[in-house]
Amino acid sequence: MLDIPGLYGPRRPLPLQVAPVAGESTGSFVNRLAHRNGMSLAEFLDRVGQNGASVSADPARVEKYPQYTEMYVNEAGLRYLAVLCERPPELLQRALPSLGAPHLLAGQEDAEWRWPWEPLAGHLVRGCSLCARTRGIAGPVWLMSSDSWRLCRRHARWTDDSRGQEQDCVRLAGLEETGVAHRYRQRLAARLGPAGEEVFADAFQVAVHWWTRMPDTLRWVQRAWAAGLGAREMRAAPLVIYPEAAVLARAMLGFERAGRRDTTGRDGWLAGVEGLMEDWGVDVAEGREPLLVWLARHRTAVPEHGEPRRRLALAPGHNRTAARTGSLGQRSCLPWQLGMPASDL
Repeated sequence: MLDIPGLYGPRRPLPLQVAPVAGESTGSFVNRLAHRNGMSLAEFLDRVGQNGASVSADPARVEKYPQYTEMYVNEAGLRYLAVLCERPPELLQRALPSLGAPHLLAGQEDAEWRWPWEPLAGHLVRGCSLCARTRGIAGPVWLMSSDSWRLCRRHARWTDDSRGQEQDCVRLAGLEETGVAHRYRQRLAARLGPAGEEVFADAFQVAVHWWTRMPDTLRWVQRAWAAGLGAREMRAAPLVIYPEAAVLARAMLGFERAGRRDTTGRDGWLAGVEGLMEDWGVDVAEGREPLLVWLARHRTAVPEHGEPRRRLALAPGHNRTAARTGSLGQRSCLPWQLGMPASDL
């Protein structure tokens, strides 16, 4: 039994335990813990807080629709939960993102919990069911993700935050290029840190612009169909543009490192990317516009000051508008977002 000084509330763990999945939503975890012990979510919450559900949700609805809402607790609620699941609060905070210090509810000596219908940060994305099964988890697991999708490399499955869809995952058999693109994104982040993720974010946002204006580009239509999705279906967009985003990110990285930002350097780089667009069947005249916006924001280089080559410093114009954390759309310096009408781009 955990001995936490000053704890008021439960003193013993529940008899049956479940292990949290890395990145899991708090709501998903407590649902699994409650059901493992034969309790409804409402019965479980009687043990972890006294202040009732928020006005926008109640336990019965939350239990029925875990893909819509996330659970947030205050510090006392975190301590209660730690006792019930027999794990130190610090371990829970490492495993469950929404229990992190920035998301704890303020104040109150009594345990408190809230269920806003939209997560305060990130997206609720279905976890890979095969990964869950290997851990002995029978039901669905919901993960917190900065983007609205996730790719499981181990089982070549793509899941997202789609709600009410019969197809809970997309199998990537026949879409090997999407897996290759994801591995390149991970390598960029590992080698270059935040700047690597931001370069990929810029490339992805350019591809978002292309798809929004040109969703009938043949290679994207073919990938959507191979995934069992409609060519103009919004949830297909991230999956089908991923390979082109990876190639464009490599080209953007080359531009950043070459340091040739005069008119000749920019024109030469743009001509190279236009050649890629022709190979991909992307209309060059239509697709040039977001590239020009990107070049304008990356016009001026950051002085190196002897910093190691692996620590890429992005242009001041990029850093003025790109966020340091969040989704690809937030971490890019480009302003449009997936889902905008083409007329608003």
